[in-house]
Amino acid sequence: MQVGISKHIKISYRKDMQTVIIRWQQPVSFTEFKLNCLAILGMAKENEAASWLLDCRSKGEVTQQESQWLVEEFYPKALQMVAAQLCVAWLLNPRQMQRLQEGETFTALTEPHPNVHRKAFMTEQEAVDWLEHSIEEYACRPKTN
Repeated sequence: MQVGISKHIKISYRKDMQTVIIRWQQPVSFTEFKLNCLAILGMAKENEAASWLLDCRSKGEVTQQESQWLVEEFYPKALQMVAAQLCVAWLLNPRQMQRLQEGETFTALTEPHPNVHRKAFMTEQEAVDWLEHSIEEYACRPKTN
């Protein structure tokens, strides 16, 4: 397992799952969030990983600005650089999950996208199970050059 750590995040690659995992340790600014996501992209490209687990439980709310940036800029860049299909599991805290279930807009999760398969979870085991199944179902595999 490869691991990268900063003051705010821990990024790792689990070879057995072919998955990049990012764990926010505390709330971050929008600029820090974008830099963190670009670090995910770098590790995903390096390891040819089209499966990601984003642990936002300690991050605090994912803002609409962050969510919109993911949809408009990050996902398209990831699809271009890493894979034609991505599987992204979001780990949310109970408050975030409740707000999502009550219909709050979370564009990065709720806006339809045919090539980015996303789902929110409160437990890591559920997220891992979904990723393992989704990698096969959606063919979330790296691009071949």
